[in-house]
Formats: sequence, structure tokens, C-alpha cells
Amino acid sequence: MKQHFMMFAAYNQWANGRLYDAAADLAEEELGRDVGAVFGSMLGTLNHLLAVDRVWMKRFTGEGDAPSNTAAMLYHALPALRLAREAEDRRIVDWVGG
Repeated sequence: MKQHFMMFAAYNQWANGRLYDAAADLAEEELGRDVGAVFGSMLGTLNHLLAVDRVWMKRFTGEGDAPSNTAAMLYHALPALRLAREAEDRRIVDWVGG
């Protein structure tokens, strides 16, 4: 069973990398444009995904930062958000593999 979860964590890390590669092709104004999605913009949605992972990891481990609002705009620029996403993905992979 653990092997399955390790595979899912690795896949999640890979998929997030592809998602951020695609987002990097967008202009800053496109990333921040409100398109009527639940979290407004692409940047808002990416922030939400990170926030939710942080909430779950806080619940699982009792450690780390977890926003009280999963719609919080944690990062306003893609480069900083990507670094945080990559760090959280490593944290997830390490925790699942530990």
C-alpha cells in the first residue's frame, strides 16, 4: 500500500511541475486576471492548491504553516509561489516515503 502512496506523491510532484511550466508561459497579467473561477485567477487557484496541501500536511504531521483560509493569496508572484510549491511537494514526497 505504501508503494501506491509513494507513486501518487511522485505523480503529484511531477504534475505540479508541468502545471507550473505551463503557467510560466503566461504573462503576469494573464496569471492574475479574474476569469470567474472559484478562486478568481490562475494565480489564485495555484495559491489555493498550495494552501490546501499545507492544511493537510499540518493535519498529518502537526508541523508547518497552514493558512486559516484556503482562498488566501499566499504569494502574489509565480516565481515565489513555484518555489513554495516545490518545497511543499518535496515535503509531501519525504513524508509519504518516511
